[in-house]
Amino acid sequence: MAYAPTAFVDGTTLTSATLRGNSEALKIYLHRGIGSGDFEAAKWIDTRHIQPPIREPFTGIQHGVSGHQGGQWAGGTEIRLQFATKYLSGQGRPASVAVHDFPQTSFEIQLRRDSRILYHYWWEAEVGNDASTASYQVAAAERLMTIIPFIGTLDNAIGTWNSRAVDARNTAYGVGVAYPIGTAETYPQGAGYAAKQGTIALEYASVGSTRAGLAIHSGVDRCGLVNWGCVIEAYYL
Repeated sequence: MAYAPTAFVDGTTLTSATLRGNSEALKIYLHRGIGSGDFEAAKWIDTRHIQPPIREPFTGIQHGVSGHQGGQWAGGTEIRLQFATKYLSGQGRPASVAVHDFPQTSFEIQLRRDSRILYHYWWEAEVGNDASTASYQVAAAERLMTIIPFIGTLDNAIGTWNSRAVDARNTAYGVGVAYPIGTAETYPQGAGYAAKQGTIALEYASVGSTRAGLAIHSGVDRCGLVNWGCVIEAYYL
């Protein structure tokens, strides 16, 4: 069958019914079979015009013509369990605001045009026990580990994304010991356990590489991420 739309003639009122009729007729034509005579004889697009997807096995990132998807994740204590320590972020000194990557949680993507980004993150962490006695530290009961999800540079973790930070208290000084449930301390801050999940959405008006991951500042030695994930979706605008 051929597609024969109603023609628009000068001086004739244009109605919505006519527009809808042409639109429906085109849908029927496209779904029920296009006549061979309606195809362009010469090719107007070839495979060389299409950007092939690129997959990076280690990060799980897939780059495609319309954006990116993938990330880093772990599924339990025996699968990519990651550790952090206070000795990389000031050795427990209260004045230090140093942060570093939680190992293997960050990854990099190459943005080829302006993008809308959704960064999904989640984690469970076990903190301490740290009973070291160096005099420059705060008391063992007050030592905290802080995890911050970030996009961009690691420096942005403190300046831009600190509102997403979660603290966890040195184990053996939280829920069920010094702070019974229902009192001043919240559960994620006690018992050496922390958990959080969330999503960051933003538009990225830039071309080039950008990073996403988890940053750590710790006043506690021996901190471990048990279950965690950092997954990104980036759609080109």
